[in-house]
Amino acid sequence: MSVGKYSLSVLVQCTVVVCLYGQQAPQISHYMFNTPMYNPASAGFTNSIVASGIHRQQWYGMEGAPQTTLVSFDAPLSVIRSGVGLTIANDQIGMFNNTSIQLSYNYQIPFLDGTLGIGIQGGMSSMGLKLTNIITPDNNPNDPVLQDKQDASQMLFDFGAGLFYRVFDQYEIGISLGHINQPESDHLNYKQRRCLNLSGSYNFTLAQFPRIDFVPSTLIKSDFTSVQIDLSLVGLFNKQYWGGVTYRLGDAIVLLGGLNLRQFPLQVGVAYDIATNWMFRVSEVKIGGGFEVFARYSFNLSVDRIPQSYKNSRFL
Repeated sequence: MSVGKYSLSVLVQCTVVVCLYGQQAPQISHYMFNTPMYNPASAGFTNSIVASGIHRQQWYGMEGAPQTTLVSFDAPLSVIRSGVGLTIANDQIGMFNNTSIQLSYNYQIPFLDGTLGIGIQGGMSSMGLKLTNIITPDNNPNDPVLQDKQDASQMLFDFGAGLFYRVFDQYEIGISLGHINQPESDHLNYKQRRCLNLSGSYNFTLAQFPRIDFVPSTLIKSDFTSVQIDLSLVGLFNKQYWGGVTYRLGDAIVLLGGLNLRQFPLQVGVAYDIATNWMFRVSEVKIGGGFEVFARYSFNLSVDRIPQSYKNSRFL
């Protein structure tokens, strides 16, 4: 292992340890298509059962780079004006591994010209540290510092809450607070900070481009010590093909694209992050950006209704 590669590996491992005290939710470029992941009040806001999956490989070419796999389901309970959701996520960063299962419920009430959802979320997270994966500069398995190191894991309870307001086919806004109880483990030297999420999207068309629906959106995340801001613009052509760009302040430019197979109905997409942060300018190791694939299938609950196309960011 070269000195440059070893130094970068050490940097990643140290960063992981520091992040154990202030790690936010997994980074997702397709955030605008999966709002229940970070806001329980948005689950079940359509007339369909929705199943979606995302897999993300960040900084490919770097040993121990972050990987995220996420599967989610949400559905309306129209009889009681409610929505429910289930999110299963696995996040791996170097030695750190987090698998979580979260259940969401919200109550939806008419408000002004739209619908307001009031939601809660709760579940369990399995936190783990693979200390036996630490690599020494000379690959010495008998390094005395590592002799007593063992892999460790622990289950922690976690819950959050949120508000979500939507005016059909026009705009939506949301606010949520995750990790309200700040799960903490002395055994793993771990503490999850509270995370505030602000989101919004707006739908419009231009007379010059009548066949394109434009949907700008944003996601702002903060653990009250740092802030991450995503600004996105997605366009849908002929209700079938979509593409767009996201600027993640101080981190990356993201290119997105995909298509809607309305006869199923299935939506698929890909995203590529072009990193702009300092790590890629100073690294001696060739590191790529982030690559992400996305798919979603909708089970329409209306038997006699014609399937509808939505300009909303969740159903372009």
